[in-house]
Amino acid sequence: MEDYRIRTCHLELIAGSVMLMKADLQGRESLAAALGAEVGNGWPPDVWAEAREEFLSRLEGHPGLFGWLGWYWVLVEDKRTLIGIGGFTGAPFNGEAMIGYSVIEPYRRRGYGSEAVRALIDWAFAHPGVRRIVAETHANNKASIRLLEKCGFEYAGKGFENGTERYVLQREKNRMTI
Repeated sequence: MEDYRIRTCHLELIAGSVMLMKADLQGRESLAAALGAEVGNGWPPDVWAEAREEFLSRLEGHPGLFGWLGWYWVLVEDKRTLIGIGGFTGAPFNGEAMIGYSVIEPYRRRGYGSEAVRALIDWAFAHPGVRRIVAETHANNKASIRLLEKCGFEYAGKGFENGTERYVLQREKNRMTI
């Protein structure tokens, strides 16, 4: 299996491999050793705590999903520190990839989320079959909505889950900003 890493100005995004996800499930100490980064008390974010076992199972059964699931976000300033997770819910389907993300406190509202999401957008659009990227967020999550809009997503109506809104970024409207 390849090792997918994306380097941005402040971050290194590392695609969740079977080994990394198993280390994550074993605890912060194991994950820190596998990433070569500090893993703080806020780990894992709630959304990732709920998804990581399912993502591991899917990746073990379908190695072709590597890169289309979780990416660990490591801040590389001063000392390497795990600050978030984000990625896709699976391989593109009918030209569409769904993205999700979470940044742990105290790293929110510093621009790291939009930096990582932009990198993942560019990674996904580098695959010719991806025509659009969608995201869903709760209508009251103003920070997430601002992040999506900053990255070029447009409101597309109600989401699938009650209380969520759907945002879409079309390939032709993508602003390559990294």
